[in-house]
Amino acid sequence: MYFQFLIEDMSSAELIEILMNKIAEKSQKIEYDCKYFHGLGGFTKKNTVKETKTGKLLNDLATYLKGFSKSLQNIQAAIIVVVDNDDRDTNYFQRQLREIAEQNEIKTDHVFCIAVEEVEAWLLGDEEAVKAAYPSAKLQVLHSYVQDSICGTWEVLADTVYPGGLAKFRKNCPTYVDIGKYKTIWAKEIGIHMDISKNKSPSFQTFISEIQKRLPA
Repeated sequence: MYFQFLIEDMSSAELIEILMNKIAEKSQKIEYDCKYFHGLGGFTKKNTVKETKTGKLLNDLATYLKGFSKSLQNIQAAIIVVVDNDDRDTNYFQRQLREIAEQNEIKTDHVFCIAVEEVEAWLLGDEEAVKAAYPSAKLQVLHSYVQDSICGTWEVLADTVYPGGLAKFRKNCPTYVDIGKYKTIWAKEIGIHMDISKNKSPSFQTFISEIQKRLPA
């Protein structure tokens, strides 16, 4: 079984590669590839294949869905699109994504997995992994987090694990580049400790179930 991931950004790709390696240890008849983008971007007017690639996932989604659908049509494969929900209505966002696949007549098996609110929610969903990666993590902040809530999720994670909390992080890391760098670090350092079966994030469990239902028997 081959999994082709289309992922919003580098930090999410880092986490998914770690998770897929964990899964591959138990189910060795799988291969996967992660294509990550430089942000989510936005839907285009027609959401059909365009010649110019923007490097943003939603802008380029039709192009990559159609391209991978064609290249993977003769093997057992699935295209897994992973995006952050941010402040969108999850059900409506899911319908929008599915409409792009329908408009472009995507034949290869595909699914859209939405992290609510952000993929950092998946990291916060495993308290033991957070503590293993960051023994000095502020548990009172972690315990105040309502799983998969729209609350500024990466900020909660920063407040939990960064020395001095969110205020110190904002002072030391003021740019989007800084934030992206630390998101990738957190994904790697927490991800290696994650227990796939015990994560409290509903959107994470949806993602894992979509992978598991496609694993070879």
